[in-house]
Amino acid sequence: MCAAALPLGLSGQTADLDELVDRASDYVVLYERDFVGVVAEESYRQTVRGGRAGTDLRGFPIEAPSQRRDLKSDVLLVRAPAGDRWIQFRDVFEVDGKPVRDRDERLTKLFLQPSADRQRQEEDIAAASARYNIGAVNRTVNMPVLALDVLEPRNRVWFTFHLARRSGTTVELAFQEEARGRTMIHTNDDQPMRSHGHFTVEQATGRVLQSTLATETDRLRAQIDVTYAADPSMDLLVPREMRERYTTKDGATVEGRATYAKLRRYQVKVDEKLAPKK
Repeated sequence: MCAAALPLGLSGQTADLDELVDRASDYVVLYERDFVGVVAEESYRQTVRGGRAGTDLRGFPIEAPSQRRDLKSDVLLVRAPAGDRWIQFRDVFEVDGKPVRDRDERLTKLFLQPSADRQRQEEDIAAASARYNIGAVNRTVNMPVLALDVLEPRNRVWFTFHLARRSGTTVELAFQEEARGRTMIHTNDDQPMRSHGHFTVEQATGRVLQSTLATETDRLRAQIDVTYAADPSMDLLVPREMRERYTTKDGATVEGRATYAKLRRYQVKVDEKLAPKK
């Protein structure tokens, strides 16, 4: 059972908290099982503003240039090479309106000709998902269902939870990652970054309607918000919108907004190529 910390005014509700976390955790287990093989088309705009600027030859300040990038991708949930968990993969097929040329070769190398080193293959999948990100923040956390990892049975022991707010049939479930050697999110040089945030959860079912995942260091603040909604093509709540914001110490801001549509299930054909069901 997870550790629990209740805010003032909600004392005596430990049982409610534990039951809600159990319900949400059970929902995530079923969600990951049912969501595997579901592919969503992602329309994703990233922008970069501000940051360190220079000066011209006369000593006048030069503003840092802004950037913008539009990506079209298929986003899917795949089983990790070790077989013990799920990871997300972003298959970018269009960048600023232009098709990605090496898409087929990249997919073959990642999934049909994998590395013998399972950890290396996971890193390759994460790097391929992030290869078209812009900005000075080198990130692989910009995936829509990442926050649900907090509620996985194998991870929740590392978090404390509390009931932050009730509103009708929903509850805001806040979480805070506890100190440990390895955190869910870490820097490129493997330094820990403790995460915190909250879920909006249906009290009766444990279904997650919204998630906020945040983390910070003395050099970076990051936050990712995701909303979920029902989809008529399947009996699941699916990501509808992801918003992200990263602010660096030098004032640069990286923002992103992604929306998801055209959900469908994939199957593996005999020739080992992924193709949508008819």
